[in-house]
Amino acid sequence: MNEDLRRMRRHGVEMEDRIGEGEIREALRSGPPWSDPVVLGVTDSTNRVAMEMAENGAPHGTVVVADAQTAGRGRMGRRWVSPAGKNLYVSLLLRPSVPTADAPRLALVAGVALADAVEAMGVPASLKWPNDLYCGGRKAAGILAEMASDPGGVRHVVIGVGLNVNMEEADFPPDLRDAATSLRIRAGRTFRRADVLARLLDAFGTRYAEFIGGGFSTLRDGWDRRDFLRGRRVLLRRQGGEGWGTADGLDTAGALRFLPDGGPAIESVHSGEILDFLR
Repeated sequence: MNEDLRRMRRHGVEMEDRIGEGEIREALRSGPPWSDPVVLGVTDSTNRVAMEMAENGAPHGTVVVADAQTAGRGRMGRRWVSPAGKNLYVSLLLRPSVPTADAPRLALVAGVALADAVEAMGVPASLKWPNDLYCGGRKAAGILAEMASDPGGVRHVVIGVGLNVNMEEADFPPDLRDAATSLRIRAGRTFRRADVLARLLDAFGTRYAEFIGGGFSTLRDGWDRRDFLRGRRVLLRRQGGEGWGTADGLDTAGALRFLPDGGPAIESVHSGEILDFLR
């Protein structure tokens, strides 16, 4: 907690947790790949803004962050609850020099980086394939990766992160209170969102460089020690249908190792969704 916030609280005043350009620059270490952040008060979706900026030529490393979203999205078009002043809603524009088939792994890279950042803030984290971060057995963040490509390769990838930072249980809709959590709930204290964003950008810069240099295998240990699903029975939806089986971690390419119930061997699943799991 910074000194200004301590002083305000000593006098019984709750200082607004701003997430402006000045706060981000103050908290962020200088260095690639991030350019000056684009900070929005309210937008429908930071991913939509970042994708539009990408098509208009915005550079690699562009950061779009909003205080609130009116139409935040998760995978499969699901709504992401995005109230103002509470959480982190950020999208990162990347122009990676990787084969098109490797670009979807960037969602996994973001997961490892997000876990690094959250743990650096003092909150233990785990990762649920392919795009969720859990804290204390409940979902605290989701990642949405969107890509544009052509026959020449990847044009750009936008990585969106929605992280519940300072929400309290009463802030969640009733149907989510048993399934969702926040850093504040887990740690019992509030967080300065600009500091959380800075941690994420620092961690992602490091993990992204590792991925570009050596592929997902260089980050696999960072995923394995936080794997939320490994050894659990899960209900997997993928091309061709859905069914129960056992998750057995990720392979070196980031695919889910999945043993179907009654199946003869473990299969590598590169794209799919976990519909349910046994706790």
